[in-house]
Amino acid sequence: MSRTTSTLLRPILKQRIPLANSSLTIRYASSSSSSSSSSSPLEAPIEPSTSGPSRTSTSIQNLPLSWPNYLNLRKQRKLWSTATTVPTTFLGLFLGGGYFASLETDPSQLIMGIEAMYVYGGATMGCMALGYLAGPTVGSSLFSLTHPSISKGKNSPLEVMDREFFNRIKRNRADPRFQSAQNIIPDFYGEKITSLSTYRRWLRDQAVYKRKAMHGVPAEDA
Repeated sequence: MSRTTSTLLRPILKQRIPLANSSLTIRYASSSSSSSSSSSPLEAPIEPSTSGPSRTSTSIQNLPLSWPNYLNLRKQRKLWSTATTVPTTFLGLFLGGGYFASLETDPSQLIMGIEAMYVYGGATMGCMALGYLAGPTVGSSLFSLTHPSISKGKNSPLEVMDREFFNRIKRNRADPRFQSAQNIIPDFYGEKITSLSTYRRWLRDQAVYKRKAMHGVPAEDA
């Protein structure tokens, strides 16, 4: 009886042993995969790169505004200055004309040897000229009031960009010593620059001017 029972149980024991081995194999594989994932290179610290493009991007990030955005704001500020010049000019004309027209004039009395009518007329034109000159200042002030986030403060973003822009203009424009009546430096202060494309055109114009100015000029002795 016992021999028969052992004979019947022997196949069942043989089937359980491979299952145990397979479970051990699966457990070992899972532990090895977890250990390999913990040492994955994705979790390694990434050192900052010191190549040229990263330095360029860092220098660009130091500026408070991007160049396209700054040139667009500069164009808007110029439009504000131009738009306010018209009303300030007429305001100076009306105020000056109204004031001098209200004064009593005596044709027999001269002002510095000139009739009072002509003096008052010239003074009225002077008031109109003052209004014309005050227009850009008024426009810039209104632009600053409508854009306080970039215009207020000692070192406002717009002021920093203006300084950087004029430094680039000063560094890249042609030498004014070679200027003549027939060969005038184009856009000496960069007033016509309103975008990156116009800035590139300005650089080309400066290069053409330098070639024209240096053509035929003898080299200096060492």
